[in-house]
Amino acid sequence: MRFSSLLILMLILVGLAFTVRAFVENTSPYVKVRELARHPRNVHVALTPIPESIRFDLRTMTLTFEGKDETGTLTVVYRKGKPNNFEVATQVVVIGDYQNGIFEAREMLVKCPSKYQGTEAARR
Repeated sequence: MRFSSLLILMLILVGLAFTVRAFVENTSPYVKVRELARHPRNVHVALTPIPESIRFDLRTMTLTFEGKDETGTLTVVYRKGKPNNFEVATQVVVIGDYQNGIFEAREMLVKCPSKYQGTEAARR
């Protein structure tokens, strides 16, 4: 085998290894509140916000709230402002890390009630 062929094969293998490593490091599982102690890093948690717990600091653009799922309640801190339609959200998915009883969310997906919700029942 020629040296150039061997070099190309090595570069392809190194590139493949970096791709697989990046994929594995950036995947994050969905977990329940109860499971956060076992899986505290880089996870998705689906929660229903508790409206009376919502606090937003305009000066620091920090949103703090409590959310619940069927296994427990969780305090969430999100430092990127308040997402659009957060007040009407039926569910949020927070992505981040759990530490010392607080979930630090890097990203937040807001799920609002559909404007088409209930149209099928109205047709009957």
